[in-house]
Amino acid sequence: MNLVVGITPSESLRVALLDLQSQFWTSDWDPYSYLMLPLCSLGEVTHPLVLEELDHALMALRTPHPITLEPVGFDVFTRRDRITLELKFQAPALDHLSVKIGTIAKRAGVKKPQVRAPLTLPLATITTVAPDDVSAWLQLHPATAFEPEVISEITLFRTWKNSETTFFIPETDYLLTEYSLPIS
Repeated sequence: MNLVVGITPSESLRVALLDLQSQFWTSDWDPYSYLMLPLCSLGEVTHPLVLEELDHALMALRTPHPITLEPVGFDVFTRRDRITLELKFQAPALDHLSVKIGTIAKRAGVKKPQVRAPLTLPLATITTVAPDDVSAWLQLHPATAFEPEVISEITLFRTWKNSETTFFIPETDYLLTEYSLPIS
C-alpha cells in the first residue's frame, strides 16, 4: 500500500475549498476527491515490521505547541505529467515537521520517503485548462479569504493505487501535542 503522512484540513477550511472547487468553470478542471495537505510521501510500504516501527515513531512524534497553518495564496505546479492548482501555506514549523517525518520514516525502514516542498494542498488537475482561464480564476480567488488555523495532529493516509492517485483513505491520526487529563 502506498502511504502519505499529511494533514486533514479543518471542517471550515474544507467546506470553503469544496465551495471553490464547485466554482470551476468547465469540466476540464478535475477537482481532487480528497482534500489533504501532504507532508511526506512514504511510497509503497508493506512489510509488517516497517509498518509497526513507523506507527510507533509517528505516535512518539511531538511538537511543543500546536502549529499555525497560514494559507498564503494559490499557485500552479507541475507534478510529473500533470499541472495542478494548489493552495500554498506558510508554516516554517510544518517544514521542519515534514523533514522530521522523513527522517523517522527512514529510521523505521521506509526506503525513500519524499518530503513535500513547498507545502501545498492540491485542489485540481488543470492540465487541459486554457492558461487564460487559470489566470482569470487565480485573479478572482485570492487566498486572503482563508483564516490561519491551528493543527495539533497529523494523519497517515493510504492510497489503493500509487503515488499518482488523488484518492486518499485516512488510516490513523497521530496527536502532535501533549495533552493533559483533567484532574478529578
